[in-house]
Amino acid sequence: MLGTLSKLYGSIIRRRNAKYDAHRKPIVSVTVPVISVGNLTVGGTGKTVIVQMIVRMLQAHGYKPAIVMRGYKRSARGVAVVHDGSNTTASVRESGDEAALHAQKLGVPVVVGESKVDAAVHAAGFLPCDVIVVDDGFQHRSLHRDADVVLVDNTTLSDTRLLPAGRLREPLTALRRADVIVIMDRDVEAASLQQFVSPDSLVCSAQVHAHCPTSIGTPVISMCAIAQPQRFKQTLEDCGLNVVRSFVFRDHHVYTKTDISNVIRAAETHGAAIVTTEKDDVKLSHAHAMFTAHGITYRVIPIEAKIIDNDSMFDYYILSRIGHENRNQ
Repeated sequence: MLGTLSKLYGSIIRRRNAKYDAHRKPIVSVTVPVISVGNLTVGGTGKTVIVQMIVRMLQAHGYKPAIVMRGYKRSARGVAVVHDGSNTTASVRESGDEAALHAQKLGVPVVVGESKVDAAVHAAGFLPCDVIVVDDGFQHRSLHRDADVVLVDNTTLSDTRLLPAGRLREPLTALRRADVIVIMDRDVEAASLQQFVSPDSLVCSAQVHAHCPTSIGTPVISMCAIAQPQRFKQTLEDCGLNVVRSFVFRDHHVYTKTDISNVIRAAETHGAAIVTTEKDDVKLSHAHAMFTAHGITYRVIPIEAKIIDNDSMFDYYILSRIGHENRNQ
């Protein structure tokens, strides 16, 4: 049954893409260049840290970037400004955890909306930006983009079935639309992608680096609500931390007092600290006082990404496609 549905889904995707390729469906351009960061799968491949890496790169070259995204699992609908370039203007519930993290960590304009076209039009027209970075934009072809960055990991290649039987939103051949392909797992070989990518595309690799805590010195309990929680646990173990228990919630989960109480109880039982991700921490401000009251050490593990091969070419590919001029000069 799922295989039949996947074939039907694939047929719909092919027809949809063919209409865009033939310019039979409208593609909206906004008044500033657009860079999309996306993937082919359902679930996390590291888009958040790559978006942040690109934003910082653009800032280093004198640009004023804004971020546009859906704002998954937020309580509101329509276009909403999460950060106006000066201040945060929406709560985590109104914006979604990933948008709130971008706003908190980068301090750049962030706009969310079910329609990325509407969100981009608003950002370009009303906020202080001269380039837009779309978080999870590869399948949103109704918005013109000047550069398409697509992330690939083990999950992308290990199961090539389309939804709903598999996890692919598009077949691997869709990589031919990408300007830059970023490999997110060390054991994915660039050669394995060559049959799917355009000869003009750049294939490079990224490394995600965790800022390991140095002052815990006790067992730890991990808690997270992310798409691939096993990666977070592996990160903690790579940091040399002794993970005695993990609390894993569904991606974008909103933490309740009961959730926090359960984690605190486990921390007290094991004499452990609590560690979590930056994405989770934006939803845990209400829990900080509870951790303190119980004498629980609480740490957030920041992560960043960097290109580890073809790094100068990565910058060049992106900047050349947005009509680069060094604005720091």
